[in-house]
Amino acid sequence: MGAGVTIFPALRHLKKFMNAHRNSTMFRLVINCAILLGLILSGVMVFLLSNHPVDVSGSQTLFWLSLACTLLLVILLATVNIAFIHLQKQAAGDQETDSLTGFMYRQIFNQVFEQALLDTRRTLEPLSLVMIDIDRFRLINEEHGHLAGDSLLTMLSQSIQTVLRASDITCRWDGNRFIVVLKDCSEKDACRLAGNILEKIRQQRHLNGKAIKITSSIGVAHMLSSDDSQTLIARAETGLYSARDEGRDTYAIGYDWILIDYYCEPIFSF
Repeated sequence: MGAGVTIFPALRHLKKFMNAHRNSTMFRLVINCAILLGLILSGVMVFLLSNHPVDVSGSQTLFWLSLACTLLLVILLATVNIAFIHLQKQAAGDQETDSLTGFMYRQIFNQVFEQALLDTRRTLEPLSLVMIDIDRFRLINEEHGHLAGDSLLTMLSQSIQTVLRASDITCRWDGNRFIVVLKDCSEKDACRLAGNILEKIRQQRHLNGKAIKITSSIGVAHMLSSDDSQTLIARAETGLYSARDEGRDTYAIGYDWILIDYYCEPIFSF
């Protein structure tokens, strides 16, 4: 019992130490060299005792202990390297997602989004996009503090995630603005999802123990054959602005920007 109490905290500390140095090539090299050195010494001992037996009391016991030590070091070497690979993959995943929301960073999202558009053109399946903005987030930050604002982003991203599918692509686009790419999703289904997201966000009525009204505005855009990533996002953004103009706490379907060139004639001529 006492050995277990001692070993398990030591293993936890070792895991923390390895996690802190998971990206250090030198640390991994030193650990591997130390284990390999012990493995070589144990192997030499096993070789000498098996091929040149010494008539000494306890030599047989020493042989088996050396053999056991060699096997343990082989297992330790494999375990340490597997742990390092796992921690490095975890670190790579951490660099791809925002720590507050768990959504992709914008740079990573752009790459994934472009691939999703290519897949959609190839399969001819529908694709939609929703852009979500937390209403009056700046005022919430000013009134409750930035830490409360961070807590709100975490809470709302978790709520949004509950109504999404595993295939949906999420991104923290900018501050308090999120994008969700919906594969194999029509405009009608995207609007239905937007309504579900609005309701989920409305249900969050407390922040750090204080009552608060939280709403959002959402823009919806459905991919057209002529769309690229920029035009699709821009159209969702126009829907977002329309939702704001309609009083917030709603969603609206985006439209293409219409730019009109005009020439102003003077009203009065002298």
